[in-house]
This record gives sequence, C-alpha cells and structure tokens, in this order.
Amino acid sequence: MMAMVNCGECGREISDKAAACVGCGAPIAHLASPVLAPQPHVVKTAKSRGVYIILGLFFGTLGLHNFYAGYNGRAVVQLLITLLLGWFVIGLVITVIWALTELIAVDRDAAGDRMV
Repeated sequence: MMAMVNCGECGREISDKAAACVGCGAPIAHLASPVLAPQPHVVKTAKSRGVYIILGLFFGTLGLHNFYAGYNGRAVVQLLITLLLGWFVIGLVITVIWALTELIAVDRDAAGDRMV
C-alpha cells in the first residue's frame, strides 16, 4: 500500500515509494526507509593468563580458574569431583593433575580469545 508523505524541501505531498520529489527533485529515500536503532557496541575485556595460572595453582581443585576463563562446565565438574571424592585422596589427585594440565595447555578463554 502506498502512503503519501510531505517533501522535506518544498512541502509537496508525494508518494513514499518515490525516489525524489516530483515538484523540486529532492531525494526522499530517507523518508521511505525506516529509522534503524543504533547497534550496541560490545566491549570485551581480555582475560589475564597470569590470573588464570594463579587461580589454578591455589584453587585449581575447586575449578576457580575455569570459572574465570568461562569454562563453566569444566569448573562445575572439578568442583563436584573435589566435593564428592575429595574426602578420599583419589578425588584430589584427579583434580590436581587435571588443573596442572590445563595451566600448561589452555591459552584461550571460553569465547576463543587469547588470554594475555
């Protein structure tokens, strides 16, 4: 359906589908297109590899280094192994080896960005 709008230059009533005013020739494409909302800017903060290593050394059995890097699934599993099997030595041995391996191997956070 065609609507009528007023030309911004001469005020003449013209179709909203027209590319220019028939009276003065001013372009009216800006009147026909909808106004778009500005896109939000996404700001990411880089994760620190040093903080990741320190958290892993001191709290690796609890998975805090993985929570920091955004690997929430790994972190929950490490936390559960420590809480459920930590009473036995095997639970702590598993999570200590796991955490030390991650400290050596992991250099990117869960979003894929390199930790600096």
